[in-house]
Amino acid sequence: MGATGKKMKDYRQAQIVRLDIIAGLYKRGYSYREIREEVMSRLDLQSYSLRTVHKDIQQLLEEWRETRIDNFDHAVQLELERIDEIIKEAWAAWDKSKTDYEKKKAKQQGIPGSSGEDGESSEGVITIKMEQQREEVICYGDPRYLEVVHKNLIERRKLLGLYSPEKKEISGDLSFTNLLMQTGIVDEEK
Repeated sequence: MGATGKKMKDYRQAQIVRLDIIAGLYKRGYSYREIREEVMSRLDLQSYSLRTVHKDIQQLLEEWRETRIDNFDHAVQLELERIDEIIKEAWAAWDKSKTDYEKKKAKQQGIPGSSGEDGESSEGVITIKMEQQREEVICYGDPRYLEVVHKNLIERRKLLGLYSPEKKEISGDLSFTNLLMQTGIVDEEK
């Protein structure tokens, strides 16, 4: 590795250490000047310009945005996959709920078993009458499954941002000034 390559590697390592320190301080609300002083103190630096602090913070913010967007995209994709799976299951259940079937019932009448020839009692029941019923059940589908599909399609559209924003109007005597007076931000007019 040449001298230039080593300098770049050292610079990048120093920048990573700085960004790690800056991240904690920036999240706590430190000013650029306070961040500069703290980084210089912790890393025993002779100089660290406010311009470099600004560049480091901008780089940090960009990394955070990219990470957040990537994480957001993954989260949205995961939720879409879950919704799709629920919809598939609901459609399969809907199709199954439309399948006609035959309902069977069986009845038996019997009497307790009697004692056998050698005096031992035989256990069980002796069937004396047997009855079977069959009924053809015609199914038109369970609408609860369609409701599940409908609700999940709405959720899917919301995640994809396909609905336009809702416009809400607030009526009443509440002006911005009145609101500020009610919250105590502005004293009542005299």
